[in-house]
Amino acid sequence: MEPIQIIIIISAIILSFMALKLVTKILFRLIIILITIIIFFMGYQHFSGTNTIDYSAKFCQKNGDPIKCDCFYNPIYNNLRMKFSEEEIQLLKKNKLKSNIEFGKSFQATEKEIRNCFEEFGQTTLFKEIFNDIKLKDIFYSNTLEDNN
Repeated sequence: MEPIQIIIIISAIILSFMALKLVTKILFRLIIILITIIIFFMGYQHFSGTNTIDYSAKFCQKNGDPIKCDCFYNPIYNNLRMKFSEEEIQLLKKNKLKSNIEFGKSFQATEKEIRNCFEEFGQTTLFKEIFNDIKLKDIFYSNTLEDNN
């Protein structure tokens, strides 16, 4: 080999290590940022007031809207009762993050039924009102609900 080829090979190896070091440094920082965001999000979910199950139950109170109760809350809560006993639901309500995840799963399982119920009553705008209400209360479901509108 000629000396020029050896110099090119050595410089290519050095540049490769430098590029690898730079990429690794950037990826490490991105991973740290992502972990930090996840921790803050989980902390927000855990420590920020009531869970989505209890928050949605307000639709069935005396001052609540009976259509929202019958069409939105009841199908979701019935789905949860099929999966969990009443004791398990009460324990679930104490863990806000898990409660919100299970509420989201039950919402997705009953979404067609919910939409059909609102359409039967001619109240398609109520679904968007509930979506906006929950979106303001709990950012966790904003993407799930927004994609389905």
